[in-house]
Amino acid sequence: MSMTLMVAAMKLRVGNPLRKLVLIKLADNASDVGECWPSYQHIADQCEISKRSVMNHITALCATGLLRKEIRKGGPKGNSSNVYFLTLDGGAPPAPGVVNQVHQGSAGDSPPSAADSLGGSAGAAPRISHSSESVNEPVNEPIAAPASAKAATGQVVPFSQQQSRVEIPADMPGPKDQSCKTFKTWANYAMSYRKRYKAWPVWNAKVGGQVGLLIGRLGIDVAHSVAAYYLGINDAQLIRKCHSLNELLANAEGYHTQWVTQTQMNGRTARQQEDTQANMNAAQEAGRKIREGGPRNAFL
Repeated sequence: MSMTLMVAAMKLRVGNPLRKLVLIKLADNASDVGECWPSYQHIADQCEISKRSVMNHITALCATGLLRKEIRKGGPKGNSSNVYFLTLDGGAPPAPGVVNQVHQGSAGDSPPSAADSLGGSAGAAPRISHSSESVNEPVNEPIAAPASAKAATGQVVPFSQQQSRVEIPADMPGPKDQSCKTFKTWANYAMSYRKRYKAWPVWNAKVGGQVGLLIGRLGIDVAHSVAAYYLGINDAQLIRKCHSLNELLANAEGYHTQWVTQTQMNGRTARQQEDTQANMNAAQEAGRKIREGGPRNAFL
Protein backbone atom coordinates (compact mmCIF):
# COMPACT_ATOMS: atom_id res chain seq x y z
CA MET A 1 0.00 0.00 0.00
CA SER A 2 1.18 3.52 -0.82
CA MET A 3 -0.31 5.96 1.67
CA THR A 4 0.85 8.88 -0.47
CA LEU A 5 -1.02 7.57 -3.51
CA MET A 6 -4.08 6.70 -1.41
CA VAL A 7 -4.27 10.29 -0.15
CA ALA A 8 -3.73 11.65 -3.66
CA ALA A 9 -6.46 9.39 -5.08
CA MET A 10 -8.91 10.49 -2.40
CA LYS A 11 -8.37 14.15 -3.32
CA LEU A 12 -8.82 13.69 -7.08
CA ARG A 13 -12.09 14.28 -8.90
CA VAL A 14 -12.54 11.76 -11.72
CA GLY A 15 -16.21 12.38 -12.49
CA ASN A 16 -17.54 8.98 -11.45
CA PRO A 17 -17.75 7.46 -7.94
CA LEU A 18 -17.08 3.88 -9.09
CA ARG A 19 -14.14 5.02 -11.20
CA LYS A 20 -12.70 6.74 -8.16
CA LEU A 21 -13.22 3.55 -6.15
CA VAL A 22 -11.24 1.58 -8.76
CA LEU A 23 -8.49 4.21 -8.64
CA ILE A 24 -8.33 4.03 -4.85
CA LYS A 25 -8.14 0.23 -5.01
CA LEU A 26 -5.20 0.45 -7.43
CA ALA A 27 -3.49 2.93 -5.09
CA ASP A 28 -4.14 0.52 -2.22
CA ASN A 29 -2.21 -2.16 -4.10
CA ALA A 30 0.52 0.09 -5.50
CA SER A 31 4.09 0.53 -4.39
CA ASP A 32 5.49 3.97 -3.61
CA VAL A 33 6.50 4.30 -7.28
CA GLY A 34 2.90 3.69 -8.34
CA GLU A 35 3.19 0.13 -9.63
CA CYS A 36 0.78 -2.77 -9.11
CA TRP A 37 -0.69 -5.71 -10.99
CA PRO A 38 -4.07 -6.81 -9.55
CA SER A 39 -6.32 -8.84 -11.84
CA TYR A 40 -9.58 -7.42 -13.20
CA GLN A 41 -11.51 -10.01 -11.18
CA HIS A 42 -9.76 -9.10 -7.94
CA ILE A 43 -10.57 -5.42 -8.41
CA ALA A 44 -14.17 -6.32 -9.28
CA ASP A 45 -14.53 -8.49 -6.16
CA GLN A 46 -13.04 -5.84 -3.88
CA CYS A 47 -15.06 -2.95 -5.35
CA GLU A 48 -18.23 -5.07 -5.60
CA ILE A 49 -18.79 -4.20 -9.26
CA SER A 50 -18.67 -6.22 -12.49
CA LYS A 51 -15.46 -7.18 -14.24
CA ARG A 52 -16.62 -5.37 -17.38
CA SER A 53 -17.18 -2.19 -15.35
CA VAL A 54 -13.64 -2.44 -13.96
CA MET A 55 -12.22 -2.77 -17.49
CA ASN A 56 -14.18 0.28 -18.67
CA HIS A 57 -13.10 2.41 -15.70
CA ILE A 58 -9.45 1.43 -16.13
CA THR A 59 -9.64 2.40 -19.81
CA ALA A 60 -11.11 5.76 -18.82
CA LEU A 61 -8.41 6.33 -16.18
CA CYS A 62 -5.74 5.56 -18.77
CA ALA A 63 -7.35 8.07 -21.14
CA THR A 64 -7.15 10.82 -18.50
CA GLY A 65 -3.45 10.18 -17.89
CA LEU A 66 -3.88 9.06 -14.29
CA LEU A 67 -2.96 5.48 -15.12
CA ARG A 68 -0.79 3.59 -17.59
CA LYS A 69 -1.34 -0.06 -18.39
CA GLU A 70 1.24 -2.49 -19.76
CA ILE A 71 0.45 -6.01 -20.90
CA ARG A 72 3.14 -8.48 -19.86
CA LYS A 73 3.36 -11.89 -21.51
CA GLY A 74 5.26 -15.01 -20.57
CA GLY A 75 4.44 -15.20 -16.87
CA PRO A 76 5.18 -18.25 -14.70
CA LYS A 77 2.39 -20.18 -16.48
CA GLY A 78 2.80 -18.59 -19.88
CA ASN A 79 -0.17 -16.24 -19.38
CA SER A 80 -0.33 -12.50 -19.87
CA SER A 81 -1.02 -10.02 -17.10
CA ASN A 82 -1.55 -6.28 -16.74
CA VAL A 83 0.87 -4.07 -14.87
CA TYR A 84 -0.37 -0.61 -13.90
CA PHE A 85 1.52 2.60 -13.16
CA LEU A 86 -0.29 5.37 -11.28
CA THR A 87 0.72 8.99 -11.93
CA LEU A 88 -1.52 10.94 -9.59
CA ASP A 89 0.90 13.80 -8.97
CA GLY A 90 1.24 14.71 -12.63
CA GLY A 91 4.73 13.25 -12.87
CA ALA A 92 5.93 10.69 -15.38
CA PRO A 93 5.47 6.99 -14.57
CA PRO A 94 8.58 4.90 -13.87
CA ALA A 95 10.51 3.96 -16.98
CA PRO A 96 9.88 0.41 -18.29
CA GLY A 97 13.54 -0.41 -17.77
CA VAL A 98 13.28 0.22 -14.02
CA VAL A 99 10.25 -2.00 -13.83
CA ASN A 100 12.04 -4.73 -15.71
CA GLN A 101 14.88 -4.59 -13.20
CA VAL A 102 12.44 -4.98 -10.32
CA HIS A 103 10.31 -7.77 -11.71
CA GLN A 104 12.46 -9.65 -14.21
CA GLY A 105 15.71 -9.96 -12.32
CA SER A 106 14.91 -13.61 -11.54
CA ALA A 107 12.16 -16.11 -12.09
CA GLY A 108 10.81 -15.50 -8.60
CA ASP A 109 10.49 -11.77 -9.27
CA SER A 110 8.42 -11.95 -12.48
CA PRO A 111 5.03 -10.32 -12.45
CA PRO A 112 2.32 -12.88 -11.87
CA SER A 113 -0.05 -14.00 -14.58
CA ALA A 114 -3.75 -13.12 -14.52
CA ALA A 115 -4.48 -16.69 -13.48
CA ASP A 116 -2.32 -16.79 -10.36
CA SER A 117 -2.38 -13.14 -9.23
CA LEU A 118 -5.23 -11.60 -7.29
CA GLY A 119 -3.96 -8.90 -4.99
CA GLY A 120 -1.12 -7.71 -7.19
CA SER A 121 0.59 -5.49 -4.61
CA ALA A 122 4.01 -4.15 -5.51
CA GLY A 123 6.97 -2.99 -3.48
CA ALA A 124 10.19 -4.14 -1.93
CA ALA A 125 8.42 -6.77 0.13
CA PRO A 126 7.15 -10.03 -1.42
CA ARG A 127 3.81 -9.88 -3.23
CA ILE A 128 0.88 -9.58 -0.84
CA SER A 129 -2.74 -10.28 -1.60
CA HIS A 130 -5.31 -8.01 0.01
CA SER A 131 -8.17 -10.30 -0.97
CA SER A 132 -9.41 -10.56 2.61
CA GLU A 133 -10.08 -6.83 2.86
CA SER A 134 -13.51 -5.39 2.23
CA VAL A 135 -13.95 -2.24 0.22
CA ASN A 136 -17.26 -1.29 1.71
CA GLU A 137 -15.60 -0.40 4.95
CA PRO A 138 -16.85 2.04 7.58
CA VAL A 139 -15.07 5.29 8.22
CA ASN A 140 -13.64 4.10 11.51
CA GLU A 141 -12.42 0.79 10.07
CA PRO A 142 -9.07 -0.29 11.54
CA ILE A 143 -7.02 -1.20 8.50
CA ALA A 144 -3.27 -0.13 8.99
CA ALA A 145 -1.00 2.90 8.62
CA PRO A 146 2.62 2.73 7.56
CA ALA A 147 5.32 3.36 10.11
CA SER A 148 5.99 6.79 8.58
CA ALA A 149 2.45 7.89 9.49
CA LYS A 150 2.81 7.10 13.20
CA ALA A 151 4.22 10.51 14.03
CA ALA A 152 1.14 12.16 12.53
CA THR A 153 -1.58 9.81 13.76
CA GLY A 154 -0.13 8.39 16.94
CA GLN A 155 0.88 4.81 17.67
CA VAL A 156 -0.89 2.36 15.37
CA VAL A 157 -1.18 -1.29 16.23
CA PRO A 158 0.38 -3.36 13.40
CA PHE A 159 -1.90 -5.81 11.61
CA SER A 160 0.28 -8.44 10.01
CA GLN A 161 1.11 -7.00 6.56
CA GLN A 162 -1.99 -4.80 6.44
CA GLN A 163 -2.11 -1.30 7.83
CA SER A 164 -4.68 0.56 10.02
CA ARG A 165 -6.58 3.62 8.73
CA VAL A 166 -7.17 4.90 12.22
CA GLU A 167 -5.38 4.73 15.51
CA ILE A 168 -6.39 1.78 17.67
CA PRO A 169 -6.63 3.13 21.24
CA ALA A 170 -4.52 1.20 23.70
CA ASP A 171 -7.38 1.08 26.22
CA MET A 172 -9.85 -0.57 23.86
CA PRO A 173 -11.08 -3.76 25.56
CA GLY A 174 -11.15 -7.09 23.81
CA PRO A 175 -8.65 -8.85 21.53
CA LYS A 176 -5.41 -7.00 20.80
CA ASP A 177 -4.05 -9.42 18.19
CA GLN A 178 -5.22 -8.03 14.85
CA SER A 179 -4.78 -11.42 13.20
CA CYS A 180 -7.54 -12.71 15.48
CA LYS A 181 -10.71 -13.62 13.56
CA THR A 182 -12.94 -11.45 15.74
CA PHE A 183 -10.66 -8.40 15.99
CA LYS A 184 -11.84 -6.48 12.92
CA THR A 185 -15.55 -6.84 13.69
CA TRP A 186 -15.11 -6.13 17.39
CA ALA A 187 -12.88 -3.09 16.79
CA ASN A 188 -15.46 -1.53 14.46
CA TYR A 189 -18.30 -2.22 16.89
CA ALA A 190 -16.32 -1.03 19.92
CA MET A 191 -15.00 2.17 18.34
CA SER A 192 -18.41 3.06 16.89
CA TYR A 193 -19.94 2.34 20.29
CA ARG A 194 -17.49 4.64 22.06
CA LYS A 195 -18.07 7.37 19.48
CA ARG A 196 -21.81 7.24 20.16
CA TYR A 197 -21.97 6.56 23.91
CA LYS A 198 -18.61 8.02 25.04
CA ALA A 199 -17.69 4.73 26.73
CA TRP A 200 -16.31 1.36 25.71
CA PRO A 201 -18.70 -1.59 25.48
CA VAL A 202 -18.14 -4.48 27.86
CA TRP A 203 -15.91 -7.29 26.65
CA ASN A 204 -16.20 -10.77 28.14
CA ALA A 205 -16.39 -14.40 27.04
CA LYS A 206 -20.07 -14.09 26.11
CA VAL A 207 -19.42 -11.01 23.98
CA GLY A 208 -16.54 -12.75 22.24
CA GLY A 209 -18.83 -15.66 21.41
CA GLN A 210 -21.48 -13.27 20.06
CA VAL A 211 -18.97 -11.57 17.78
CA GLY A 212 -17.91 -15.00 16.50
CA LEU A 213 -21.55 -15.93 15.83
CA LEU A 214 -22.10 -12.63 13.99
CA ILE A 215 -19.15 -13.35 11.73
CA GLY A 216 -20.48 -16.85 11.14
CA ARG A 217 -23.86 -15.49 10.06
CA LEU A 218 -22.75 -12.54 7.92
CA GLY A 219 -19.28 -13.52 6.78
CA ILE A 220 -15.95 -12.07 7.86
CA ASP A 221 -15.80 -9.71 4.86
CA VAL A 222 -18.91 -7.71 5.83
CA ALA A 223 -19.57 -8.32 9.54
CA HIS A 224 -17.34 -5.39 10.57
CA SER A 225 -19.16 -2.99 8.22
CA VAL A 226 -22.58 -4.09 9.46
CA ALA A 227 -21.41 -3.74 13.08
CA ALA A 228 -20.29 -0.15 12.50
CA TYR A 229 -23.47 0.70 10.56
CA TYR A 230 -25.62 -0.77 13.33
CA LEU A 231 -24.34 1.83 15.81
CA GLY A 232 -25.60 4.60 13.54
CA ILE A 233 -29.22 3.41 13.52
CA ASN A 234 -31.47 5.80 15.41
CA ASP A 235 -34.15 3.53 16.81
CA ALA A 236 -35.70 4.12 20.24
CA GLN A 237 -35.54 0.46 21.22
CA LEU A 238 -31.88 0.15 20.23
CA ILE A 239 -30.97 3.38 22.01
CA ARG A 240 -32.71 2.24 25.21
CA LYS A 241 -30.57 -0.89 25.10
CA CYS A 242 -27.45 1.06 24.07
CA HIS A 243 -27.15 -0.85 20.79
CA SER A 244 -26.34 -4.10 22.52
CA LEU A 245 -24.76 -6.99 20.67
CA ASN A 246 -27.79 -9.07 21.66
CA GLU A 247 -29.99 -6.93 19.41
CA LEU A 248 -27.47 -6.94 16.57
CA LEU A 249 -27.16 -10.71 16.68
CA ALA A 250 -30.92 -11.24 16.99
CA ASN A 251 -31.56 -9.53 13.64
CA ALA A 252 -28.17 -9.75 11.96
CA GLU A 253 -29.52 -10.47 8.49
CA GLY A 254 -31.99 -7.59 8.73
CA TYR A 255 -29.27 -5.11 9.68
CA HIS A 256 -27.16 -6.48 6.83
CA THR A 257 -30.00 -5.62 4.43
CA GLN A 258 -30.26 -2.12 5.91
CA TRP A 259 -26.50 -1.67 5.47
CA VAL A 260 -26.59 -2.87 1.85
CA THR A 261 -29.54 -0.63 0.96
CA GLN A 262 -28.43 2.21 3.26
CA THR A 263 -32.03 2.41 4.49
CA GLN A 264 -32.62 2.59 8.22
CA MET A 265 -35.71 0.79 9.48
CA ASN A 266 -36.90 1.86 12.92
CA GLY A 267 -40.22 1.80 14.72
CA ARG A 268 -41.48 4.97 13.08
CA THR A 269 -40.57 3.99 9.52
CA ALA A 270 -42.07 0.54 10.09
CA ARG A 271 -45.34 2.10 11.30
CA GLN A 272 -45.40 4.45 8.32
CA GLN A 273 -45.03 1.55 5.92
CA GLU A 274 -47.66 -0.41 7.85
CA ASP A 275 -50.11 2.53 7.65
CA THR A 276 -49.43 2.93 3.95
CA GLN A 277 -50.11 -0.74 3.36
CA ALA A 278 -53.31 -0.56 5.46
CA ASN A 279 -54.57 2.36 3.37
CA MET A 280 -53.79 0.49 0.17
CA ASN A 281 -55.61 -2.59 1.45
CA ALA A 282 -58.66 -0.49 2.40
CA ALA A 283 -58.70 1.17 -1.01
CA GLN A 284 -58.43 -2.17 -2.77
CA GLU A 285 -61.25 -3.61 -0.67
CA ALA A 286 -63.50 -0.62 -1.40
CA GLY A 287 -62.77 -0.96 -5.09
CA ARG A 288 -63.60 -4.67 -5.00
CA LYS A 289 -66.98 -4.01 -3.35
CA ILE A 290 -67.83 -1.36 -5.89
CA ARG A 291 -66.97 -3.68 -8.75
CA GLU A 292 -69.09 -6.46 -7.20
CA GLY A 293 -72.03 -4.09 -6.61
CA GLY A 294 -71.92 -4.58 -2.87
CA PRO A 295 -73.64 -2.45 -0.21
CA ARG A 296 -73.08 1.26 -0.50
CA ASN A 297 -73.71 4.23 1.72
CA ALA A 298 -77.42 4.13 2.66
CA PHE A 299 -77.68 7.92 2.43
CA LEU A 300 -76.80 7.96 -1.27
